[in-house]
Amino acid sequence: MTNLEKKQSSVLEEKLLKKLKEKGNIENIIFEGENKNFTLFPNSEFSKNCFESWTNPEKPGLSIEKLYFIEKTDSSQNTAKVSRVVRSISTMKGAEYYSNRNKKWDELYHDAYLLKSEKDKTRIPDDLEGSADGKILYCVVDDNSFGKCYYKLNYRESEKEVFIGYDNFEPMKFGLITVAKAGNIKINLDIIEEENHFIVYAFVQAVYPKISFIENMMIESIDARIDAIFKWFLREMGK
Repeated sequence: MTNLEKKQSSVLEEKLLKKLKEKGNIENIIFEGENKNFTLFPNSEFSKNCFESWTNPEKPGLSIEKLYFIEKTDSSQNTAKVSRVVRSISTMKGAEYYSNRNKKWDELYHDAYLLKSEKDKTRIPDDLEGSADGKILYCVVDDNSFGKCYYKLNYRESEKEVFIGYDNFEPMKFGLITVAKAGNIKINLDIIEEENHFIVYAFVQAVYPKISFIENMMIESIDARIDAIFKWFLREMGK
């Protein structure tokens, strides 16, 4: 293999991949009006879906991109397993997160399951058969802070990559306060299998009321939930 081929063997530039291996994760936060670029996205087939998912006429008040590095520990850890894990919505029940508000670890999702459809909220089993490519599913997670959160799930899958996009199809509330209208939270995960590891790219955008305590809460909450979803994914991949 030539030096050029080695440099092109990852979806990340060599310098960024080296930094990611050293740190384990890297984060980039952009607020509305800031003159900053998205710098962490991988050069992969589905990464563009992360940016194309934002169809809201309002500009996002917050964008967060994160990269995670996962070393493979056995041969069962492959794209097929990734596909099953990201569709195993029921296993998100009991996922934990660090609550910045309460300064402690807490249960993030008290319950999690697929719904029959956007209109019919009957609980159904996880959809694990075959490829995830092109699937559109619906789920609810009972969030520790925001109560029941409803998401439309869009999947793409190829030989070495799985993408999932979460789109809230009902308003998200904190008590009686609506912190995000329907369609104002977009959570994207792009998981790429490479030779001995996985690259996980998380990209989240959100619109929320421009009230200081809500803004601070949403920044901390979204960041904590990205990490919690990653920790859930890592846990399930290790089984």
